[in-house]
Amino acid sequence: MEYTGSIDLNEIIDALIINLRSIPIGTKFASEYHKFIKSVLEILFHPHLSNPTMEEKIHQGRKRVDIVMNNITSGGFFYRLHDINKIFCPYVFIECKNYSKDVANPELDQLSGRFSFNKGKFGLLMCRNIDDRELLYQRCSDTYRDDRGLIIPLDDIDIISMLESLKNNEDDAIDNLMESIKKKIIING
Repeated sequence: MEYTGSIDLNEIIDALIINLRSIPIGTKFASEYHKFIKSVLEILFHPHLSNPTMEEKIHQGRKRVDIVMNNITSGGFFYRLHDINKIFCPYVFIECKNYSKDVANPELDQLSGRFSFNKGKFGLLMCRNIDDRELLYQRCSDTYRDDRGLIIPLDDIDIISMLESLKNNEDDAIDNLMESIKKKIIING
C-alpha cells in the first residue's frame, strides 16, 4: 500500500523543536542529544552536507568524533569556507555537549584536536546553551588565529532559529546565521 498523504514540513519542524526542548540536559542523556543533532543537522544542511556518521573513529580507533558529515556542496556557506576562506573542509567534524554550563577551552581543544591537514579544519560545537556568546566566540577566535581550525558553536536557540527559517521559507537565513558567526570569530575575535 502506498502512502498518499502529504508531508507537512511545518508539523515536522514543530515536532523537532518540541523534541529538542524535551531532551533533558546532562551526560545521562548525551546519546539522545547526539542522535537528535545528527538528524536535525542532516535536515538543516541538506544538500550541502551528507552521510552523517556517529562515533566516527579516528587515529586507528584511539579517538572518536561524535558526528562526521561529508561536505559535498558546490555553493553556499560550506563551499565558501574552502573557496574564499581557504579552510580545507572535505569533512565537517561535530562534537555534541549536552551540558548545562557553557562550553570552554577543553571542549574547543577536543574538537580542534580532531582537525588535520588531510581531513579538514572545520567543525561545529553543538551545545544546549551559550550564556556568554562573546567569550565563546573569542575562544573560537583564539583557536582560529593559532591556525588550529575554525569552530562554530551552535546552541538550541540557533537550532530553533534555523528550523524556524525553514518553516518560513527564508532560503538564505541558515547561510546568513553561519556567516554572521564566522565573521564574529574571524574578524571581531
